[in-house]
Amino acid sequence: MKKIMILFLGVLMTISSFSKTLEGVGRGNSEVNAKKEAMADLSNQIQVTIKSDFTSNKSLTNGQSNREVSSGISTISETNLLGVDFKVKKKWFRSKYTATATLDEAKMVLYEKKANQLRGLINNNYMQFSQTEDLNLKKNYLTSALKSYDEFESYRNVAIILGSAKIYNLPYTKTQIRNDLESIEKQINSNSLYNGVNILYVKSSGKFDKDSKEYFDNYFYSMLASISRENDDKVAVTSNNDSSVNTLVKVVLNSNHTSITPAVYYNKKMITPESFITTLNITVGLYNKKKVENLLTISASGEGIDENSKEIAYEKAVKNGFEQMKEKLKKSLIK
Repeated sequence: MKKIMILFLGVLMTISSFSKTLEGVGRGNSEVNAKKEAMADLSNQIQVTIKSDFTSNKSLTNGQSNREVSSGISTISETNLLGVDFKVKKKWFRSKYTATATLDEAKMVLYEKKANQLRGLINNNYMQFSQTEDLNLKKNYLTSALKSYDEFESYRNVAIILGSAKIYNLPYTKTQIRNDLESIEKQINSNSLYNGVNILYVKSSGKFDKDSKEYFDNYFYSMLASISRENDDKVAVTSNNDSSVNTLVKVVLNSNHTSITPAVYYNKKMITPESFITTLNITVGLYNKKKVENLLTISASGEGIDENSKEIAYEKAVKNGFEQMKEKLKKSLIK
């Protein structure tokens, strides 16, 4: 018990040794400039004080390690200083101003209050990060928490060197938040093989005649390649439905009908030759792979007429149908 009391008294002595009045001095051609220089000097004095007082102690200080304290030193600036008092003197014969910026323990409560507000903000952002599934929202919450953590360290450290005995604990360190943010950013980037590229996995099905599916698929892929080239290669198709895929593309040939229009003769002379007419109905659906939600469903009918071949009539119908969809596909795929 005696050892514990001695240790406790030692901690109190260490904390009380931080309590002091800090001053910064500035000079300028005007009162405003002199005060500005005094604030900058005061900020520098605070950083020097933290380095000398905190990092000289190897044990925990006010619930934080030397490493944690050191990481918050560089974040302190004139904008973080509250309750500063000024004294300004003017040397009339030189028209020069000298300003002294003073910060003492009477203003400690301002820094304690600000540190507590920021601690609550960090906790709230981290809780929101933990509860949402949306990666972009997670990134936003962590970014806000990290920014608040920098400010929190500044106000906490100033409060301590002014004599605060309060311990500002957080259940996670700034390093942990930064690591979480890097992990989320990697997940966001892994949604595409390259930044800004929409990676597609295409699956087709429907009413195909013998050997007609290959032409159907090839034309659709050619159209996607055309969209990609026209938009700085922002669309790519992969043959594997893996983690890199952003969008599932389902292409369905709903109907496929070919009829023959007989030749027309007049006085035994052929006026209109026999021709093949193919009519198709095609539907393309785009789905967000991660959420499995529908992004776009479009349908088009294509007609192809050819005098010589049923196959060529079919090819013309495929081209006609997909070309009707191209602009809508482009708007949905290019982000």
